[in-house]
Amino acid sequence: MKTIKELKRKLNSQLPFADKYTIDLKDNKVHLLYVSPQFSATGFYRMIAPALELNKTSTHKALITNIEVNNFSRKLSDFANQLDERLITWADYIIFPSLFTNVSYLIQAIKTINPQVQLIMDVDRNYFALPTSIPLSRKLTKEKLKHFETNLGLIDLITVANKQLQKFLQKLVADRLSKSTILVLYLPSLVSQFSYEEMPPLKSSNQNPIRVGLIKPSEEDLLSLKEVVLQINTSSLREDIQWVCLGKPHSSEEADLLLKEIDCEIHNTVSFLNYFEKLNDLQLGLVLLPAKEALYNRHRNIQLFLELSVFGIPAVTSIHNPISKFITDSKNGFIAEGFPEWVEIITAFKNSDTSYKARLSSFITKDIWKNYSFSQINLDTLKENLI
Repeated sequence: MKTIKELKRKLNSQLPFADKYTIDLKDNKVHLLYVSPQFSATGFYRMIAPALELNKTSTHKALITNIEVNNFSRKLSDFANQLDERLITWADYIIFPSLFTNVSYLIQAIKTINPQVQLIMDVDRNYFALPTSIPLSRKLTKEKLKHFETNLGLIDLITVANKQLQKFLQKLVADRLSKSTILVLYLPSLVSQFSYEEMPPLKSSNQNPIRVGLIKPSEEDLLSLKEVVLQINTSSLREDIQWVCLGKPHSSEEADLLLKEIDCEIHNTVSFLNYFEKLNDLQLGLVLLPAKEALYNRHRNIQLFLELSVFGIPAVTSIHNPISKFITDSKNGFIAEGFPEWVEIITAFKNSDTSYKARLSSFITKDIWKNYSFSQINLDTLKENLI
């Protein structure tokens, strides 16, 4: 995090423009301007990490206007204040996060200053299908959702991290914004060394009892595992499993009772700055990733899978979770279709020997850095889409 923390301090300071941004209009590079990413997992994977990684190349140059605190209700003025005319003139692409206020005047001003610039909006989830149990759904009013839909029609390219969401939004654009020529592009989230700078050595998870994690589960997803966790908690495995929850569901009495009944060790969510250290400190041996069949779940990102894999933590995922598409069963994780499979996988994992767990963990870590990081192949693919 060292590089990111230093960048955040510099961009959010009162330094003169020339000290914040290095601009060269004659460097023959593709110029990308990332606007106000949040200091969160989404901001990191979708904007900050790509910017930092592209700057390692000889063909692309990326700048970030500033790095914001996590704030869903940002106003038009918050973005306009960061978009200096010199940055707009310099950019070939301007990449925005999802926007929920009317930005038509801002878009018009940008296009007037730089008619050739391509405008991108990165959509990190399906905001049209948020379940009511997610607190964000209460902030996303009909007015904001309408602004969001209108804004989609004002930009040139939509990027997403989920192929099913790509198909959904492309159809939505065709149905509701029929005069638009917007393309929806799949750009996967990838792991980056920038998030693991200064990270202490990975802590061993070969403990007894096995620490089985639930990471920021929604109420529906957690309760979908009720039969599983209660079955295990009343079986001979009870003394061999320590349930651990990082970020329990909001305002759910039934979920709270379930976690209490299984004597779950509960940890509050932490800031993104401390998240990776927290995940390391939990020393999880296995993580359960439930998901009920729902449109929103089909369009989720796989960021949690990336994070667990870097730490070599195997995941058991529902077939309804998009992460299952990235798992080869029993090789880099496990896939469970229903109640019997969840219990069987957890039981078999508990009964496996230490050497198997170590080999599995090692393979998972190597696989994620080989296939889902900013390798030369993945960087080339990113650059080819932004030329």
